[in-house]
Amino acid sequence: MERQKIAVVAIGGNALSDGRSPLEEQMKRAYQAAELIRILVQRKFHVVVVHGNGPQVGVSYLKQLAGMKENLPPLNLALCDAVTQAEIGTLLELAIINTINKEKPDLEVLTIVSQVEVGGDDPAFNNPTKPVGPFYTEEEAKELSHTFPDWIVKEDSGRGYRRVVPSPQPIKIFAGPTIRDAFKTANVIIAGGGGGIPVIRKGDNTFELVDAVIDKDRTSCLLALDVEATHFFLLTGVPHVCINFGKPEEKKLLDISAHEMEEYYRQGHFPPGSMGPKIEAAVEFARKTGGTAIITDSLHIAEALDGTEGTRVHP
Repeated sequence: MERQKIAVVAIGGNALSDGRSPLEEQMKRAYQAAELIRILVQRKFHVVVVHGNGPQVGVSYLKQLAGMKENLPPLNLALCDAVTQAEIGTLLELAIINTINKEKPDLEVLTIVSQVEVGGDDPAFNNPTKPVGPFYTEEEAKELSHTFPDWIVKEDSGRGYRRVVPSPQPIKIFAGPTIRDAFKTANVIIAGGGGGIPVIRKGDNTFELVDAVIDKDRTSCLLALDVEATHFFLLTGVPHVCINFGKPEEKKLLDISAHEMEEYYRQGHFPPGSMGPKIEAAVEFARKTGGTAIITDSLHIAEALDGTEGTRVHP
């Protein structure tokens, strides 16, 4: 019996909204993402979509702060993760159904708001690095630090100052087995949005929400392992990965083993805050499953499947 083809697709939050986009623009971008899913469904894949939410969760939290002026209790960052999962999932689900419905009227799409366990002793909690929300001037940053003494605000690549929060490693996706079983009825599942809602395990084996934002590439890899995915797509802003990027000796990486890719990573070719997590996730998936991880942009997913574009990482 032929193995069921399952693709996990990781889409960045910036591809869907900058956090301030009007609804019409968000829907337009959701339909663009749906076109990618249509290509995979046409090729007989079952699909799991994992979206980012960095821009959206930052703005969601700002809305909570604005509500405090009206004496409305704010949601914490973890619950803002939950809100944006539902919001983005709703737009994607609608766009996917409308895009594929004519070709496949019986298409079933399911959105699962997902909690993800992280370690309470994860070093990331002592070294917040994940920027959320808008940019601030130095003066505004100082004022924010005074108004919110528990915030950590750092300069971000010469572009201004932003709040930074912990980005711990995902340990377990609570809905992992449920998502795998859902393929019995659903063709497309949206889950693990924004890396998931972070929770930590307490001493009495209960869980509590924690303020953090999990990297969606790492969560999507964990989810790919849970659902026994055959293909893993990490979408980014370039059609393929390069070493010596921007230099005369720049070299495309089109087909590469996990071992070779890891060596390039160790040599410092991939920044830890951008391409780095994608490389880590691709290498882990290829090694643990024997499947293929593909890093490419949204315009070349069909060519990447055919092996003519994108970076394919194999065991």
